[in-house]
Amino acid sequence: MNTDSNKKSLLDRAIETFDLPGEVLAGLPKLTVTGNRKLHIECHKGILEYDGSLIAVNGGALILKIRGDGLDIISMSAQEILIRGFFSSIEFE
Repeated sequence: MNTDSNKKSLLDRAIETFDLPGEVLAGLPKLTVTGNRKLHIECHKGILEYDGSLIAVNGGALILKIRGDGLDIISMSAQEILIRGFFSSIEFE
């Protein structure tokens, strides 16, 4: 029996049963992007790299790489990050 499919099945059932957002149970970050100037990330696991042209964020199940110009972390807490600047790309690894 495939344990990965069992885990996904259990995860899917929990999401449906408790009416929870799937990204929360799957350990994925939630992104809210406003144009190419503002990015709000919820459920992060920390900053991996940070300069004016690249910010790498540990998203738990994936790594987010935000590229652009004048990137700046405006605020950060244990759960949320607010990034501003001129975004050219957001990559998922």
